[in-house]
Amino acid sequence: MKIKRRINNNVVLATGIGAGRTEGVIIGKGLGFKAHPGDIIKKNLVQTIYVPSGQRNLQQMAAELGNADEKDISLTYKIVKFIEKQIGKTAGEGLFFGLLDHLTFTFQRYNQRISIKSPLDWEIKNFYPNIYKIGLKVVKFINDERKISLPSSEAAFISLHVINNVENLISIDTTIDWLQVSKDVNLLIRINSNKRIDQQTISYKRFNKHLRYLVLRLASKETVPTTTNNEPLMQMIIEQYPIEYKISKKISQYLTKKFNSKVSEDEYLYLTLHLVQLLN
Repeated sequence: MKIKRRINNNVVLATGIGAGRTEGVIIGKGLGFKAHPGDIIKKNLVQTIYVPSGQRNLQQMAAELGNADEKDISLTYKIVKFIEKQIGKTAGEGLFFGLLDHLTFTFQRYNQRISIKSPLDWEIKNFYPNIYKIGLKVVKFINDERKISLPSSEAAFISLHVINNVENLISIDTTIDWLQVSKDVNLLIRINSNKRIDQQTISYKRFNKHLRYLVLRLASKETVPTTTNNEPLMQMIIEQYPIEYKISKKISQYLTKKFNSKVSEDEYLYLTLHLVQLLN
């Protein structure tokens, strides 16, 4: 591996990474100190390697690192390693760059005394309680490192980035889409059934999981083959559970409009079956 460009004392762009001899970002203490293009990288200094993915190319990665404060880059690296230890898996470059961008603006807002609360705070706390706890720990970690007092509400924003990595969603926008959809669907069910949903039940967790993957498929425009012989079952469900089927149709219409992707008849059926369990 060779240095292509020095970013700062601890970060460089490199060539010749891995069997594919690809380019990427390498982080390591002192890696960029007095470094020049073409220098061989000492493997014992390498701590983390990030290669481009579909979310950003090498030029974008270089631009984001070049515009970031060296202390913010170092802090973000520590936070990612802390999160990886908490979730028990290695995070991709999306988490590192997503958090770096977020923290840059967080510190700007903090210095300007601007406080913002995520509109999805409640959903994140309730749908991802374990990840939200990690977010709270990260906020404490940041406050201890920087000797500042970020509010606990910052945990929701950080959790969004962690959720995006853990759930392996397309982007942070998909994560936000999912949480907003969940919020809207819960309201839709409550209005049309006159029942308040107990989100601690197994039935709700199953419904929620099914909805999550449906949103992911719609957001990625993935098509699922429709079963051709479900008409008798569908007719029986319409007759026996007209309210649940009506709610299922409303949910499907909402999702179709939001993602510009048609919800299949099979999905109507599955949603209705979940709603039968949820509301009865």
